[in-house]
Amino acid sequence: MKTLENLSFHNISLIEDYFDGKLSQHETEKFLRRLISDAELREDFDLVIELSPQMVTWSLDKKRRVRLAFSTRHYGAAALPSKGNLAKDLVAYGTATVAAAGLLVFISGLFVFLAS
Repeated sequence: MKTLENLSFHNISLIEDYFDGKLSQHETEKFLRRLISDAELREDFDLVIELSPQMVTWSLDKKRRVRLAFSTRHYGAAALPSKGNLAKDLVAYGTATVAAAGLLVFISGLFVFLAS
């Protein structure tokens, strides 16, 4: 099992650059292909994910890159998102947010109605 002491500095730097969006499109594709074939990089990737307690505060873009790399790492398919996916994600998240807000208003109204 991979431990903090035997992490590859190069891999950690590469993973962080990927998470932060500092890699070019070509470098991103190369990183995702390498994530499929390189066991050491996969182990370092998993350990970085485990040691990242601040993931909740990451930007949506960074979380999307992590999700893509994670699915690539576990399912072996490096399918890079197209530019259209951002619009789809925003619509999906917006629709889910509106639906959740509507449900909250409905439940609150029901509670007020039943309490009176």
